[in-house]
Amino acid sequence: EVWIVETKGREDLEDPHKIERLKQWCEDINKKSLDAKYSWLYIKQEEYEKYTPKSFKECEKVFRV
Repeated sequence: EVWIVETKGREDLEDPHKIERLKQWCEDINKKSLDAKYSWLYIKQEEYEKYTPKSFKECEKVFRV
C-alpha cells in the first residue's frame, strides 16, 4: 500500500481542487494497477495539533476523508 500525505499549515484557494484531483488520481490508478493500492490523507496543521495522533494508523483514522 502506498500513501500520499498532503500536509498544510495554511490553506490556499486551490487546495480543495488539488485534493479532489489527488482523490481522483488514486481512484484511477487503483483501477489500473495491480501492484499496489494508492491511498491519500489530507492533514491540516490545526487539526493535527488538536488530535495529536501518536501513530500513522491514528492519522489514518482521524484524517481519512
